[in-house]
Amino acid sequence: MLKKVSERKEAWRTISIFLTIVTITSALFHYAIVNLYPSSIYIGGLMWFPALAAIVTLKLKGLPVSSLKWDWGNWKYIRLSYFVPALYVLITYMFIWSFSLGGLPNGQMVLDWAKELGLVGIGTLNATFSVIVAVILLGTVGVIRAMATTLGEEIGWRGFFIYELRKVLSFKGVSLFSGIVWASWH
Repeated sequence: MLKKVSERKEAWRTISIFLTIVTITSALFHYAIVNLYPSSIYIGGLMWFPALAAIVTLKLKGLPVSSLKWDWGNWKYIRLSYFVPALYVLITYMFIWSFSLGGLPNGQMVLDWAKELGLVGIGTLNATFSVIVAVILLGTVGVIRAMATTLGEEIGWRGFFIYELRKVLSFKGVSLFSGIVWASWH
């Protein structure tokens, strides 16, 4: 946390510029998501506005984009971030199936998945095969697609906003303030 009052004021100005840009630009996409069809098209754009707001803020402040304080981090944790959610989903489903709280997808749902994936008409369509293909595609192509949109949020919120807040607030303050802003934005 910065000690000098002038540095703290400057950090708050930077945060204010960022939040103003995010609010104004995001409002357009929030409007489109609520009022236009199909709304899913606009969600990816909305998710990139925090990154664009961070870049514009840096440019307005005369700072290079390379000053963003984020990197890939430790690959051990990156791998874990992929497999841990898959593991707890597997455990959850095993619990649900073991106690008969739910079942596998019904035949119509699997057929809909197969049609969506273009698997209908390929030899003898097997429900198990369709589910396996769907899971593999979600775990690869789906993850890559999701990363392409969530990267904008990560650059803006974690790579810029959190770093700036750390200059003026304690850990608890950063957590609360950023949580409130992020929840409001969503």
